[in-house]
Amino acid sequence: MPTVTKLLYQNVMKVDSGQLSTHIIPESNLIEEQHQLRSLLDRNEGRALGLAGGFAPTGELAMLAIADKSTIVIIEFEPKKSKGNEHDERAARVFLTQDLLRRTTGFLYAFDIAPIALALSQTLDLRIANAIDVQCAGSKTRIPLAVVKQANGTTSLAQRAWIAHHLSQLSTMEDRFAQVPPVDTFRLSDEALEFLAKSSKDSFQLEQKKPTEVTRHFATSVDHQNNHINAQANRYQNKIRKGQHQRAFIDIGEHVGRGFTVDGQVAKSRGHTAKLATNNILSFVGKTIGSIKIVGRDDPTQAEVQRAQKVLEILQGLINLEHDNPWVQLIFFSSPRHDFQWPSAWTEEANDADVVKYRADRVSRPLNPSQTKAVKQMLRQSNDGRLTVIQGPPGTGKTTVIASFVQTALDGGLSGIWLIAQSNVAVKNIAEKLADFGLTNWKLLVSKEFFEYWSVFSLVALPL
Repeated sequence: MPTVTKLLYQNVMKVDSGQLSTHIIPESNLIEEQHQLRSLLDRNEGRALGLAGGFAPTGELAMLAIADKSTIVIIEFEPKKSKGNEHDERAARVFLTQDLLRRTTGFLYAFDIAPIALALSQTLDLRIANAIDVQCAGSKTRIPLAVVKQANGTTSLAQRAWIAHHLSQLSTMEDRFAQVPPVDTFRLSDEALEFLAKSSKDSFQLEQKKPTEVTRHFATSVDHQNNHINAQANRYQNKIRKGQHQRAFIDIGEHVGRGFTVDGQVAKSRGHTAKLATNNILSFVGKTIGSIKIVGRDDPTQAEVQRAQKVLEILQGLINLEHDNPWVQLIFFSSPRHDFQWPSAWTEEANDADVVKYRADRVSRPLNPSQTKAVKQMLRQSNDGRLTVIQGPPGTGKTTVIASFVQTALDGGLSGIWLIAQSNVAVKNIAEKLADFGLTNWKLLVSKEFFEYWSVFSLVALPL
């Protein structure tokens, strides 16, 4: 596939950038047709360059754009290695590493550099250094970051790389960028980088699985003065979240068999209620609100944002992931090939500990044989019983097993038990089951919003 050259005009920044020469080069042709990228790199030796990554639906890095003020080069990576091109691909990646990704002078600037760095590792087995995350410099540039980040296709990919470079040249940004620690994946071990790359890809795939269109019925009221519709959800899972790229379509009824649809946006979302601002100039007086369809994915949750931030800080060297905690080593970095051993002090402590035995007459609910086996395994304190995996479809009693374990453990003198789940709702379900077992001497840690607006279960929940 030959190199493709286009002339583009960026339309996001209010500056006259002139024509931008954009060259799209397949990786298999990069060595043979490297003059465009070589020219870009040579004239910017020691200077900043902009980067942008394009991802396949499964999370692999599909394209990498490199930009200066007048030129963008986009490298296309093939999802599967082509037979006969292995030598050219190896040579291309050596070229990219030596001349771009590990350049000794001049920083690389990109929006969301962490996913790019990790996809480089997992998709291409490449590392990167001296890379600056643009968002870390603050948002006072008034750039529509959401538009830049969410746009798709080679044209917008080129624009993202060009804008990242443009921002790096602004004198007003110089001090801010100077305070941003650069990303350097060369300093991470293979195990740590493999774990982070897999986690990043998993997060990307989960994000892609979020629905892009949801239609539900809500209890509604109308703010006639502002022509806003207030929609109230009865379940946490059904709440309307605000998204920068969402549109709302509201069915409005008049008489039997008649009605119309208005569109709008989620103006505000808090707790049970979301306020929908409509583009309708007609009055809603005397109208009934039907179903509400939300098109577009929700913005990342607070937990997702914080997780992404921690990953970035690890890549920036602000957090040490090379942890010697045995649990971290076993769960994150170990594999069946490794001869993992628990600390000898833990083994001695387990040998000296009193054995806690399961007794059916001390548990509030009867258990079937598989549940009983699981609780007994969880109660074991020997090295081969420190980690127990319980798998089963909804309704098979996994939460009952957890509560039975806690009840038995407490009855046997154990304490300091932490129950951690992947969502607020899952934590709530466990808490309700504990209360059902008569266990209420605990503290519940959930998000502030969930605690204030959705803790509808009749428990004495103590926020920390």
